[in-house]
Amino acid sequence: MNSIVNEHLQDYLRQLSKSNDETILELEIFAKENHIPIVEPEVRQLLKIILLMEQPKSILEIGTAIGYSSIIMKKTCPDAKIITVENYEKNANFARENFKKYGYDDIQLVFGDGYEVMKNMDTKFDLIFIDAAKGQYIKYFEEAVRLANKNSVIVCDNVLFRGMVCEKEFYEHRHRKITIVKRLREFLEIISDSSKYDTTIIPIDDGMSITKLK
Repeated sequence: MNSIVNEHLQDYLRQLSKSNDETILELEIFAKENHIPIVEPEVRQLLKIILLMEQPKSILEIGTAIGYSSIIMKKTCPDAKIITVENYEKNANFARENFKKYGYDDIQLVFGDGYEVMKNMDTKFDLIFIDAAKGQYIKYFEEAVRLANKNSVIVCDNVLFRGMVCEKEFYEHRHRKITIVKRLREFLEIISDSSKYDTTIIPIDDGMSITKLK
């Protein structure tokens, strides 16, 4: 997905965020070779900082892909229990292989639709990271609130959808992605309700929201 950030600034930030960790570098190469999107370096670093500040003991991730962000979270919070959900079988198999290869078999991968899996959960989490179908973010978020411990954090990636959420001419005319954009706009309005949530929306890569529950 294209970044909403100036290309030169983006390149500079990614250079600053470049990792020297062998596992991270290998996973980035793996993702590139298999044409599977993963969080960008600057997003990875922001997620890491959130984890270091919050020190969650339990983490739920919706959207595993190859297991890149799951491993980032486990590396950052080694004592945390992590459950990650993926509904694409090929990606789930890649993730399982990577968890085994890099010694993170204790990350629990659940294969299935993220929303359906969440609906059938009753476990509580300290941090929930959502990086899945953008048109379903409202449903994911509602379930995330239900599954969250008091003062938990909900982090959502790609919430600005290439900047389309603020382009009036886009959402006023027909476009094959108009439904996704409308749903994301509604989602952003919901999480920005200050009477219920404390939220910041950060224009990094394709946009990230961080919500602290009250």
